[in-house]
Amino acid sequence: MGSATLEARRETVGFVLPEPTATLDLTMDDGAPIRVVRHGNPSGPRVVLGHGAGFASDSYFPFWRLMLERFDLALFDFRNCGRNPFHAGETHHYPQFARDSTAVHCAIAGEWGEKTTIGVFHSMSAITALLAVVEGVWHWDALVLFDPPMVPPEGSPLRGPRITAGEVQRDANLIRQNRFRNPEELAEVFRYLNQFRRLRKGVAELNARSVMRFDPACGDWLLCCPGPVEAGLYTDVTELPIWRKPGPPARPLLIVGSDPEPEDAAKTALCCKLFCETFGIDYAVVPDTSHLLQLEEPEQCFALFSRFLADNGIGA
Repeated sequence: MGSATLEARRETVGFVLPEPTATLDLTMDDGAPIRVVRHGNPSGPRVVLGHGAGFASDSYFPFWRLMLERFDLALFDFRNCGRNPFHAGETHHYPQFARDSTAVHCAIAGEWGEKTTIGVFHSMSAITALLAVVEGVWHWDALVLFDPPMVPPEGSPLRGPRITAGEVQRDANLIRQNRFRNPEELAEVFRYLNQFRRLRKGVAELNARSVMRFDPACGDWLLCCPGPVEAGLYTDVTELPIWRKPGPPARPLLIVGSDPEPEDAAKTALCCKLFCETFGIDYAVVPDTSHLLQLEEPEQCFALFSRFLADNGIGA
């Protein structure tokens, strides 16, 4: 990563990201590189945090900065995203993400030691975590998932609208601009889009810098993960076996959903509520939020996370 990109990541409007206290460079089973960075309190319980499609772990700094004093943070970007160089579009799919996540979790424990570990994942990474849960695989002592974009099974009235929303996102990503003069040009796009209107001030700039890399060969800034590579994730989720989960989870699991009440509520909101009601999973809502709730109301999201851990005697 060039010095221009590193400097842009550290400083953005309203946010200055801390330097990692350690890094861990990994190679996945097909050669894809993934970097894990460590922040926070090395004596605290571990939080492993992942991001949604179109974002990177640094994008969530308004949320994870609230953890720095108490928790040992291990942040990683999924393949082809954020800090990782682009590897291959053909393997940018959920089954591979699940294999990558297992490798990452094992490497973190091997390098930085076994300890109480809480997984905190949003959207794409939350779906990846649920794929492990339905198979009975737990990498964590507790799991907190923010607005996973699940698709209900056949027969649910929520299925059709949810599928349509995914198709709209897929089509938008297929024609998404990939090359920009500078990160501010992309930040301006985020500020214009309706789905980003609730973001905290400075998050548009933060996310733009987190999901771009500078290409010295052409002098432009490129998306780390091009839109067409990301596009299939929005529709592939339809066929994943998440809804076959047989009963209440084996370990503490909380799903925090976006607000299902507004007329323009994210289609994910009611699906999260239905999933939790169906399988007896702890569920909470952050009022007046969209799918990007951690970047809209980070303090409320952190408060729900902290209360859930306290209620389950974890991380005290």
